[in-house]
Amino acid sequence: MTPEKPSLTRRQFLKLCSLGALAAALPGVSPGNALTPIIKLKLGRVAQEGLPIFAEPSLHAHHLYNLKFDQVILILETVRQHKGSSQAEIWYQLAEDEFVRSVFIQLVENHRNVNREPISEQGSLGEITVLAIDVYLQPRGQKTRRRYYFGATFWIKQRVLDEYGVPWYELPDEINGLPYFVRAYAVHLISPEEIAPLSPQVPPEQKRILVDLRAQRMFAFEAEREVFSTLISAGLPATFTPTGTFITNRKRPSRRMVLHTSSPSTDYDYPGVPWVCYLTLNGIAFHDAYWHAHWGQPMSHGCIEMTPEDAKWVYRWTTPVVPFHERYHIAETGTHVDVVSGF
Repeated sequence: MTPEKPSLTRRQFLKLCSLGALAAALPGVSPGNALTPIIKLKLGRVAQEGLPIFAEPSLHAHHLYNLKFDQVILILETVRQHKGSSQAEIWYQLAEDEFVRSVFIQLVENHRNVNREPISEQGSLGEITVLAIDVYLQPRGQKTRRRYYFGATFWIKQRVLDEYGVPWYELPDEINGLPYFVRAYAVHLISPEEIAPLSPQVPPEQKRILVDLRAQRMFAFEAEREVFSTLISAGLPATFTPTGTFITNRKRPSRRMVLHTSSPSTDYDYPGVPWVCYLTLNGIAFHDAYWHAHWGQPMSHGCIEMTPEDAKWVYRWTTPVVPFHERYHIAETGTHVDVVSGF
């Protein structure tokens, strides 16, 4: 069962408590100041149940304990392990002699929002800016099994107040049509400036993307000049990413991605997947993936997954430009994309 709220590891909790106690004992030092070094560190959300903690940054090191799904961790340091010519393996140090692989750790932030403006008739695009938020069928009513995670995007239908005057946002499900509600503080209302086109002065025909499946990397070019490059996670061997030439003529800023088959081990249901740029009619697309962080390794069911920052860059840079209040945009043309095997 999914924990009701994210929690820190026991050792990290004790570390925070000790800092607060130290601040209380020392004159002129506030608990807030004492906690500053810890608060400025990275936060991570565990995206897989039972993620193992090791005594060293190695799968062969002594196994200490396991993390729980949705647990929140403090990351003290990032360790990169280089093995030959392969992609560096990234580990996070949580405490002295405690390390976890980054593969299923989502880097998160925790920003609460205050916005009293009404939602427009067309709806507003919003982004989750807290670690995770519980989802309800009605304000302060029945809680669902859903949780929405940092970086996910949703269309907001309206802002409502519960019986205590607390604001909530209604986020209708785009597949089943059900109204879902989350506390308004968890959602940032995205402005037109935040998703304005990048390099609009460049003629669309001079923009081009190359995806190298062997290197698990994508490159963006303006004419012959490389302007962007990043690691990706393309399709697994059983669900490979197709090679060929495509265009990004279908785009949307948010999509619930679902796969229900006779094999539960391969099924998924990811609400609010942001910054989707389709390449094929059967749904192969560039998009963010908040459920893993294994960049540089195949992980997907065929899509080209990347960090939220990188997916947003691709969404803004490619053509066509999606009108701000449009939920799904189709054009005759789009940015040229070559997907090559690299072998």
